[in-house]
Amino acid sequence: MLMNSTKMMFLMILTTSTIMVYSSSSFLMTWMSMEINLISFLPIVTKSKKLKDQSMKYFIIQSLSSLTMLLSVIMNLKIKTPINFENLLMMSLMMKMGLIPFHLWIISFMEKLSWTNCFLMNTIQKMTPTLIIPQMINFKITLMPMILSLLVAPIMMLKTNSMKKIISYSSIYNSPWMIYSMFISKKFFLMFFSIYMILNFMLMSKLKFYNIMFLNQITEKNLLTKMNLSINLISMSGMPPMLGFFPKWMILNKMNELSYFISMSMLVSTFISTFIYIKILSSSMMNQTTKKKFFKTKNLNELEIMINFTGLTYFLMLKPN
Repeated sequence: MLMNSTKMMFLMILTTSTIMVYSSSSFLMTWMSMEINLISFLPIVTKSKKLKDQSMKYFIIQSLSSLTMLLSVIMNLKIKTPINFENLLMMSLMMKMGLIPFHLWIISFMEKLSWTNCFLMNTIQKMTPTLIIPQMINFKITLMPMILSLLVAPIMMLKTNSMKKIISYSSIYNSPWMIYSMFISKKFFLMFFSIYMILNFMLMSKLKFYNIMFLNQITEKNLLTKMNLSINLISMSGMPPMLGFFPKWMILNKMNELSYFISMSMLVSTFISTFIYIKILSSSMMNQTTKKKFFKTKNLNELEIMINFTGLTYFLMLKPN
């Protein structure tokens, strides 16, 4: 993405609108900040003629979810209805985040985006609904939708070869972890989100540098690059002793106090996603090619592998309760 002054301005508005959601105390201010976020993100996404239909799809989905969200609050305030407004509000926020079963639009949308915009979709655009759900929706209402996203998204990764689709499903799988970390405390959310953002940045910058769009392209790279990509993906799934394991282990310990059912679903989904990542990447690690391999970023690869293994350091620093 060419960072000219216009896109820098929209990126600043995007970040400011997200901070406004976190600092606002009224629903109307939160809703207005979400609309500002939508208006500022559309020019960042629309950089070519091919993406105009995708930006229109994003605009329609986000507008529909925002209107549904506004309708749920109005129904709660003005109309005596047997429909629980929290169910309607939960549906609108799931549509905005692209959680299962409202996930089809985000898979097709992210496949057409650049890696930079995919990074924004996976990080900054997830923050606003993640804050609203714990503040306005009861914990029990979130159980079934979050369990569905935790268990179905890793399984759907198995039948795709596109790296952007794999990262999209990984984003769906990690969204319940973000939401439940916010249920516990903001400290847990910031810890999980910062580590998740670092892992996404390292992975997507590597995929962008090598122009990798499909799994079979990883076979052509050298062994160190393959190891780097594999460790990055496995770290995002939460396998010890990687960096991504540390925040998930902390959240899982606290979730045992709130709901054993959710903690068991998180544990099972972590096993499924780790198994699928290993199965997907084992073929690329074992296969070799006769093409010449370049070692231009050897030091960078080693640095990123060391960053992923810092989770072992955090684990050793923890004291038992």
